[in-house]
Amino acid sequence: METTLKLSVEQVSTAVLLLSEEEKNTLAERLPTLLKISPKTEKDYDWLALAESSFHFWDDPEEDIYNDLIPDDEVGR
Repeated sequence: METTLKLSVEQVSTAVLLLSEEEKNTLAERLPTLLKISPKTEKDYDWLALAESSFHFWDDPEEDIYNDLIPDDEVGR
């Protein structure tokens, strides 16, 4: 006798929220395999995280004067 379990994305999301932190960490480690994400894709995420640090030169307090040129409703777009 074969039993099939079919869950919606919403049900899975809710179940993940109910996990302990340790269980969430274990799930995070297993997700690439479960979702069949290739090692190349995982490596790409590492490169993105590494590249992000190269933009810190833009955190120049002297350039904050330009922040007033951006309308409040466009900040964060």
